[in-house]
Amino acid sequence: MNRPLHYREQDSRQTLAEALAEYYAANEGIIARPADLPPDSAALFKNHDMCHVIFGLDTTLADEAMSDTRTMLSCDVGAAKYALYLGADPQAQKILKEVGLAGFLLGTVKAVPRICRAAVEAFRMKKKWPWEPPASYQSRTLGELRREFGIRVI
Repeated sequence: MNRPLHYREQDSRQTLAEALAEYYAANEGIIARPADLPPDSAALFKNHDMCHVIFGLDTTLADEAMSDTRTMLSCDVGAAKYALYLGADPQAQKILKEVGLAGFLLGTVKAVPRICRAAVEAFRMKKKWPWEPPASYQSRTLGELRREFGIRVI
């Protein structure tokens, strides 16, 4: 990713829908859009992708570790339920297998300082981000949503 992604700016004026479109365009050929996934996996990945966007994360291994961390700590889904989703979803299992344990560990190690900040930020948030945000959030700006929830891009 050579060009700056506007959804990663703290006070982005993009709507959540525009930011998701930018995220998908920047990751063309890297990630699948939920509409291209089996129905059982589509909801999980749609919500996961929104977490990437609302928390201002890309798809590097370190940011994938951050996305999982912020999802477990800063979303209303919680760690146990999120782990169940990942463990039960065939597409998620396929990705985990492709990345492998070494890739997963490398991404996590690279993200440790930011993961620590994510833990602190989770306690500072005004309220948890909804794992399944209402459709009305699609037309709201990221800056507005981040202010409402107390989300800081790390």
